[in-house]
Amino acid sequence: MKLGMLIDKLPGRSSSKPASSVQGWIPIQDIDHYHMVRQDKWYVTGIMVYPTNIDLLSLRERNSIIRNLQEVINGLPAHFQFFCVGRPVDLDGYIAHLEQLKANTTDPIRKKILQSQIKEAAQTAISGEALETLFFILFTSQNKSELLEQVKQIIVDMKNKGLNGHICDHKELMDMNFIFTHPVQAAYERMPEDTKDYIPPQLLNPERMKLNG
Repeated sequence: MKLGMLIDKLPGRSSSKPASSVQGWIPIQDIDHYHMVRQDKWYVTGIMVYPTNIDLLSLRERNSIIRNLQEVINGLPAHFQFFCVGRPVDLDGYIAHLEQLKANTTDPIRKKILQSQIKEAAQTAISGEALETLFFILFTSQNKSELLEQVKQIIVDMKNKGLNGHICDHKELMDMNFIFTHPVQAAYERMPEDTKDYIPPQLLNPERMKLNG
């Protein structure tokens, strides 16, 4: 399910006339520390859930994890959404390592093999074939403080059940939106490391645009 449609389905959303700008059809107005602000002034925050490969576990361990997950879900607020998105794996470090090996070798055959591997890795990175799946649980409320406290308690409950996750900070929320709005570009480009005062044009609301000149 698309992120925009998913966030629209969270409670509090009401239909409105279609806007003539990009900012109009993207439901997110702003992104701040640990939360997003929708166009209708509702707050959205998310938990990034760490996946577990249950195929590596015994049947008893699998059943235990599934049972614990069900208990956590039953304790969640009435309004929440699961969101999964594929993010291209960053192969820059791997490619840099291959280039270093190529620069340090004098064997022409080895150089040729390394060059072939570098080319293959670069093509894989650009094509977006190597993906990792990110898992989120999104929550919404009109009360920001109440929402954040509620999510913090959910994380505690998850950890008590042996499930791992953390509340998304502003960079992770922006990265989630960046992957959604730029799926191809995300294959070879990451969000800037310093994102405190950076918002992509698609998510830049008029008030922030005036503030930034």
